[in-house]
Amino acid sequence: MSDGGGDAGAFDIEGGGTRDVGDTCTEVTSENLGERLKSSCSGICLGLLLFFGAFPLLFWNEDRAVERYDALNEAETQTLSVSALDIDPNNEGQVVHFTANITNGGGTLFDDIFGVQTDGLVLLRNAEMYQWDEDVKTTTKTSTGGKKTTTKTYSYDKEWSSRVIDSSRFKKSGYNNPSSMEFTSAEWTANPIMIGARELPQDLVYKINWERSLDVSLDNITDESLRSRVQENDRDEFYIGSSPSSPQIGDQRVSFEEVPESVITIVGVQNGNSLTAFVSETGEGGDVLLFKQGNYSATAMYDAAEQENAVATWLIRFAGWAIMGLGLYLIFRPIEVFADIIPCVGSIVGCGLIFMAVTISAVLSSITIAIAWLVAHPEIGAIVLVVTLVVIGCCAFGVKKLTGKMKGGKGDDDSSSSSSSAGKADKLAPEAAIPTVAAVNEPTVYASALVSEAKPVPAVAYASAPPAAHSAPVQVYLTPDGGTTSGTAPSGPYVPN
Repeated sequence: MSDGGGDAGAFDIEGGGTRDVGDTCTEVTSENLGERLKSSCSGICLGLLLFFGAFPLLFWNEDRAVERYDALNEAETQTLSVSALDIDPNNEGQVVHFTANITNGGGTLFDDIFGVQTDGLVLLRNAEMYQWDEDVKTTTKTSTGGKKTTTKTYSYDKEWSSRVIDSSRFKKSGYNNPSSMEFTSAEWTANPIMIGARELPQDLVYKINWERSLDVSLDNITDESLRSRVQENDRDEFYIGSSPSSPQIGDQRVSFEEVPESVITIVGVQNGNSLTAFVSETGEGGDVLLFKQGNYSATAMYDAAEQENAVATWLIRFAGWAIMGLGLYLIFRPIEVFADIIPCVGSIVGCGLIFMAVTISAVLSSITIAIAWLVAHPEIGAIVLVVTLVVIGCCAFGVKKLTGKMKGGKGDDDSSSSSSSAGKADKLAPEAAIPTVAAVNEPTVYASALVSEAKPVPAVAYASAPPAAHSAPVQVYLTPDGGTTSGTAPSGPYVPN
């Protein structure tokens, strides 16, 4: 079969358009600030819908989780372990648990085109075709003034696919795929499938998923014309095409799998020679019909079901939180777009908006979940709500404390500088004390700061009028307790006793 691709040309449109280079195609588009603001403002409606829609989703999820938990507990208290080989009429309508061999009760499964067969539970034919596929990579760039340029690069590669890829939707022409597959995937399932003396409920057939590969041989194909076209490759598959080592567009490969007989454990309500799902008295909590490959006790089956419920609950919680955060971001996104007038500022504002949206949605989601539990189970809900509020309060206190320390850092540096200067002054010896003289028309003030190696000595000041105005100087002393006294002027520096 021939390649669907042709020679690639190349052209460029200045300021935008499309450019082809080999097996790629590039498309460039741009939006000015006004167009981006208009688009982001229209997104506010979607943001409001997502934000307010997240609350009922989270509330419903908690209600669903509680109801499922209650339904599982109710079923577990009524469960009776029985033999898989006998059906006791006295257990009709009773929740039963047993482990059994799961077997094919309907005969051999057969693919009449390729002649492959199995006595297992399911026979699977997997068909693939070699086709062109388009990959798109998008990059964006914001320039000063808020203009946004988007570049989409389309590349084309050949790959094996189990579905038909519609090449008419490709951005670039010349890469053509067949519109259909000659051989398609198919599945054959045993009917009935037996679990001991009972039939497996049809609702559980999809859980039979322990597939394994089947060996194939050209001898299985009875149609001579088909067998002449088919080859075997090194992957133990049927190959329809020119050469397995050099596939062409439109070539196909077909492989087979089976689900073999095994051992399973099941929990359900006995209904004749089969089982049905348990439904709680309230009708809430979903159907309880448990199935698992392997040998498990009833307790282990219910523990696994509760674990599945917990996983589903957390996934929906995460989805609700993400939806709420996305809604908040879309509501405030015009701020980021407007800040994109200066690209680096827009990026910073965008990161801040994302952080804000994530934080607020986490707080509101937690409170919503706590309130939902408070409604469903007041005792548990009260504990959940208190714990939630305590965690939120601790986080807020920690953020406030950290912010306070960051703000106080500069003040501490200034205080350290002042203390360092004071320490240097304290180390001056008494002999190095230098009087300070204020030359004014008022009485002259002499001050000296005396420091002892053993302990600091309070400052002492001497004041006197100019000698020409007074025959005897009048001294005023600063006492250690901050007061003043007068007396005869000392001949040297005054040192208090």
